[in-house]
Amino acid sequence: MPWNTAQNLTVSTYQSADGSNFTTAGFDVKFKGGIGAYLGMGTDFKSDAVGVIDFKESNPYSKGSMFSQNLRIRSKYDERFISTQVRFSPCTVNVPLENGKTSLYLNPHYSGTYDYQKKEWKHTAGAFLGVTQKINNSLSLSAEVQRYNLQDITDNSSQNWSGNVILSVKLP
Repeated sequence: MPWNTAQNLTVSTYQSADGSNFTTAGFDVKFKGGIGAYLGMGTDFKSDAVGVIDFKESNPYSKGSMFSQNLRIRSKYDERFISTQVRFSPCTVNVPLENGKTSLYLNPHYSGTYDYQKKEWKHTAGAFLGVTQKINNSLSLSAEVQRYNLQDITDNSSQNWSGNVILSVKLP
């Protein structure tokens, strides 16, 4: 590609311990320099599907570093915008394992979500811990555990935990 991009078809599912969920599938593009975008559809399997637009940025703290910072802005919409989430991860750690096909990662983050119907912001801190396995040159699978609401560390209720799976297929 003339802009040095990587394109993927990505399916992600976020299964909360309280029984709620959100699953999204779409087209992911990453540009040289850590900038990217995602355009897809998502559903909780109880209501109509919604559109999902992400703008992403990821930069290592130094060349070849396991440490990076990340920013993601995700909007959900139907005939109007439903919500926009801004998530900032000041120190993501990605540790490649010896085989080169597997990596472990930890992503502590802060997020603020604006609900357009309620006209209000909701703020939260969280973290996810996961593993990514490259199955072949074009297919990878990630599995992670996520903890929400870390600002109330004593609240370990089911609404604050989820298991997430991400399948990504690299396009030629």
